[in-house]
Amino acid sequence: MDEDSGATYRLAEWVASTTFDDIPARVVEEAKSQILSVLGAVHAGAATDAGCAVVATVSEWPGRPEATLIPSGTRSSVYNAVYANAALSMALDYDDYLFAGHTGHSAVLASLALAEKLGRAGRDVLTAQIVANEVEGRVGASVLFGPQNGQLWTFIHLVGGAVSAAKLAGLDAVTTRSALGIALLQPPYGLWAGFFGSEAKTLMASGPTTAGIQAADLAAHGLGGSPDVIEHPQGFVQAFTHTPLLGAYSGLGTTWLTETLCYKLYPGCAYLDTAIDCVLALAGAGSIDPARIAAIEVAAGPLTLGMEALAAAHVKGPASTPVALNFSLPYSAAVALIDRELTPRQFARARIADPAVWALAAKVRVTLDEEFAARTRASSLVRMGDGDSGPHLDLATADLSRHRMSFGARVRITCDDGRTLEKAEEVPRGGWGRPPDEKRRAAEEKFLREATPALGCARAAEALAMVGALDEADPAALSRLVALVCTPS
Repeated sequence: MDEDSGATYRLAEWVASTTFDDIPARVVEEAKSQILSVLGAVHAGAATDAGCAVVATVSEWPGRPEATLIPSGTRSSVYNAVYANAALSMALDYDDYLFAGHTGHSAVLASLALAEKLGRAGRDVLTAQIVANEVEGRVGASVLFGPQNGQLWTFIHLVGGAVSAAKLAGLDAVTTRSALGIALLQPPYGLWAGFFGSEAKTLMASGPTTAGIQAADLAAHGLGGSPDVIEHPQGFVQAFTHTPLLGAYSGLGTTWLTETLCYKLYPGCAYLDTAIDCVLALAGAGSIDPARIAAIEVAAGPLTLGMEALAAAHVKGPASTPVALNFSLPYSAAVALIDRELTPRQFARARIADPAVWALAAKVRVTLDEEFAARTRASSLVRMGDGDSGPHLDLATADLSRHRMSFGARVRITCDDGRTLEKAEEVPRGGWGRPPDEKRRAAEEKFLREATPALGCARAAEALAMVGALDEADPAALSRLVALVCTPS
């Protein structure tokens, strides 16, 4: 393929030429919700052992006071601030996701930090964030059928950091293309054992996002990168899948993947969200005594079962790490039933140690529901081909209104007196497929729940309002917003 017509070229041209006025208002509003969700996750992650360890380490690194570590308010280099903030947003797997990738760690946090350094306005932040979302989602989608998935697609943060930095620095298309080439020179390949089995998982976005920003800086100073790094026969896509979906790189400026954003309302994997929605609905609707529960049956799709299978080896009862339990449906369902909530509190070590939770978790059985599996396939943007044609994705012709994030689950609770309670949901609260205003309320609820304890009600409410008007914020107002979401001294 001619390198001046391939995916790398098209992405760079689009990133460099896109302005805030090119972005539909509905997409801008979705990006504001994403900011609230990510900032809520950062605040929640700040209280974790893993988050504290990362912040303590980064605080020892030298750096000019260019950007802010949230929520401490410490100022350091952009690289240090992004590294720490991305780790906090990752710590509890409490992030956002779109088709296809968990983009907020880089798209949101790199854009905020870089705008601080460069003195940019709110519109600039939103533009950089949205173009990063669009490019990252396409990079993830192009290698959908590969050995990595979900949060293990850490290479998307390389391009997210590079795109955010290139956009906010005003780099032209040629230089942006070099930034992408440098960023994807050596993409990371995360290991499942470390991902499920250690708290180092909190670093999954930190290094790649920082490296992506550095790639744009290097390109701006004249270092050239591969001009066709994505589509070259020896390039990125061929290295990460034998079934490339190059149609993922179409539809730029017409199909907005930012509209597919989903906001997690519970710490943990997206594949357990609908089950927890059901559990909490049942717990709130009926008088359930956890001690009288005989069985909990969760019927879900293949993605949920796959998550359980991968995580099971790392779940070790009361000795489990919070990271492993973010992927454990039995633990999450049991502790949510007992506490009638699933928040960061349920992943504190003292709570994990409670034998009553593990006794109830032992009564949870997860099975495959063929109906939900079929709905997941039907709702996907990827069309499975007939015969030898293979899977197909064309974002140029995709109609996002006809699709949704289908992670269906059916929960049945049987009590020892024979009473049964049942609830089913297909799209999680905060998920793509729910009304946009409902998703916004969910993101606001999450932000206020996690940020208010540190900020106080007045500061949290003011910050929420400022995010809602971010497209009107000048550089001084943006600085005020960053200060507001940090713990007052």
